[in-house]
This record gives sequence, C-alpha cells and structure tokens, in this order.
Amino acid sequence: MPSFISIVQITDIHLYADTDRCLMGIPTDKSFKEVLASIKQNIPKVDLLLLTGDLSQDSSVESYQRLRDTLDSFEIPAYCLAGNHDDWQLMETHLPSEYVHLRRSLNINNWQILLMNSVVVNAVYGYLADTELNWLEQNLQASPDRPTLISFHHPAIAIGSPWMDDICLTNKNQFWEIGDRYPQIKAVVNGHAHQDFDQIYETPHNSVRCFVSPSTCVQFQPQTTDLQIDDQSPAFRHLCLFDDGSLQTKIYRLEPNRFVADRHSYG
Repeated sequence: MPSFISIVQITDIHLYADTDRCLMGIPTDKSFKEVLASIKQNIPKVDLLLLTGDLSQDSSVESYQRLRDTLDSFEIPAYCLAGNHDDWQLMETHLPSEYVHLRRSLNINNWQILLMNSVVVNAVYGYLADTELNWLEQNLQASPDRPTLISFHHPAIAIGSPWMDDICLTNKNQFWEIGDRYPQIKAVVNGHAHQDFDQIYETPHNSVRCFVSPSTCVQFQPQTTDLQIDDQSPAFRHLCLFDDGSLQTKIYRLEPNRFVADRHSYG
C-alpha cells in the first residue's frame, strides 16, 4: 500500500474561558472534545493535527491554556494557525508545548506544508500581507520538487455564499498569481466558513484542490446570501497525502442531533 501522511484538520473551535459557554447554543468545549474522541475512534493513524484558526471565541488566556492542555493529553503533534477571533500574541505565549506548535513550515515524507497568517487585526475578512506572500514564494522556490499543501484561515476562493465571500481572503488574485507559478502546489486548506467545501481551482497553468472544512461546533448553510445556521453536526476533515503528490480526503461528523444549534442566538 502506498505510504501517506495522515492529517486531521480541526477548525473554528471557538473556545471560551468559561467551559460552559455556548456559541449559538452549542457548548464549544464539549463539542471539541467529542470531535477529538471521534478522531481517536475513526482514524487509526494520525501523523499531525492541523488547527486552522478561530481556536478561541473570546481570545482569553484560559481558552488557550485549556486548548494546549487538551492537545497535550491527545499526544499527537498539533500545528496551529490564527483566525479572526484569535489573539496571536496570546497564542505565542500560551500554546507552544511538547505537542502544540506554531511552526510555519515543515517537510514530512515527500510533502511540504506551509502555514500562513491571513488575519487582519480587528477585522473579520482576511488578507495575506506582502511579507506573507514573499515568504510563501521563497519557500516554494526552495522546494520545487515537493508536493505542497498551503493552509491559512480565510478561504482562498469564492465558495458561493455572498455574505461569506465578502469576508474571505480579500487579495485572492495576489495569492493565485504566485500559485500559478508553482505547479507543486496541490492543495489549499482553509477554515472560517463553518462548512464543507471541496473544489478544483484552475489557474492559467495549474490546478489546485481547495478545501474548506466544517467547524467543531456551529455549521453555516452553504450557498446562502446571508448567515443561515445549518443543522449539520460538528465535524473534522481527514487528509491522506500520498508520496506521488495525490491526496484523498473525507469529512467525519458526529452523530446527528448530538449538538443542535440555536438559530436565533449568537455568543
């Protein structure tokens, strides 16, 4: 059987300092821990966890410390990105541990994984600064023969919901101008949109598979003009990255109706 890297993407956890607080009716601490239990049950081999932002809802020290402790007890290397609800300075102070990392690039087997920061302070939308784009290009130039997965919080392509597309990555064209020059890019993995999305993006000279993944708590309905809560269950994405540059993926959801969102509340 071909060898592969087994990655589990976890995104939009939205933890609070208070473990009993809910986001739109869902207790985020509890749903996160049940997602972790589902990973243990369903995925026998996990090489790393990829946490793609909105780790905290209230940017509290307590939420980051509890996240770190929970991931340490899970005992699988976890690489964390910031989302628009996160505080990067607090993440730098309180997250790194034996198992929790803020490292931005890693080579595993034949693959290169690049983790970028799309957060704009005090904004919901995303943007990749020139420093980020320059860093990306330098890393791509340095490893032309490695299939590459790139990840950041805000979706890199329009996902078909106008309200969400307005608050996704605002300089998509700049990102894809670089992407077009490097055929080793195989996948872009994002969060933020609280839904499953999987589409091939065609640049003039390259094809890249773009993923957005469901949240570990509240889900948003796809293809809507404004925010609509979905009744889908909390979930995670499993990615298998094969040595030849191909990949496979699957969404795993908790059992239906295990967590039911309140469509009329926020926070």
